[in-house]
Amino acid sequence: MTQPLVVGAKASLKKSFSSADVEKFAEVSLDSNPIHLDEDAGKASIFKQRVVHGALVSSLFSALLGCELPGEGTIFLGQTVKFSAPVFLNEEIEAVVEVASIHPKRPIVKFTLTATNPEGAVVISGEATVMAPKHLIG
Repeated sequence: MTQPLVVGAKASLKKSFSSADVEKFAEVSLDSNPIHLDEDAGKASIFKQRVVHGALVSSLFSALLGCELPGEGTIFLGQTVKFSAPVFLNEEIEAVVEVASIHPKRPIVKFTLTATNPEGAVVISGEATVMAPKHLIG
């Protein structure tokens, strides 16, 4: 983004997570909880099928903040998230970040975070704080 940040500015992306994505994330994160990796464990769970790691889904916010809004040069300072509903394999999720506030004297920006499933149900909500590149603060 080359224009100054303003409250209300948004960026979004859509992604689904394959079994291979989940397996790679489990390998990198060391989270091998069977509910993510094993069909039988998924079927035995309250969700009746495998679910995608919540941390994997919430990583979409990092992609948006670091690559889209504010974009390159952004430093992630913190994030809080609430997982409201499961995400299933191959389910397209839309992640949205929206500028909630901009510090009046420092390049600190707070964002609201929302991820929804194809039915429009919120699966993740939260907040992130970043240090934005100074040239984006108007």
